[in-house]
Amino acid sequence: MVGKCLKTLAILGWVIFFASCSQMQKETLLDKNWGRSYETAKYNQILNPDASKNLKPAVDLDGQAANNNVEKYRDSFKEKGGQETVNILKLQ
Repeated sequence: MVGKCLKTLAILGWVIFFASCSQMQKETLLDKNWGRSYETAKYNQILNPDASKNLKPAVDLDGQAANNNVEKYRDSFKEKGGQETVNILKLQ
């Protein structure tokens, strides 16, 4: 009787142990990069502490290229004609 109880408790202990191990969450991408933005900003300020004295605008895309990108982005949200709604259950 005592032996059966001990076996049952041992099995129950192992089940609880493995169940708790399976519930552990893996490190997510957000966890891996937590604080990266802050550290990057801090590093850039240390690298060039006089950057705030440069008042020239950042030059990247010209106006026409930027406008085309914005239009493509806006067009991606418009409904596309000719798409049929599919009803899996075919209810009538």
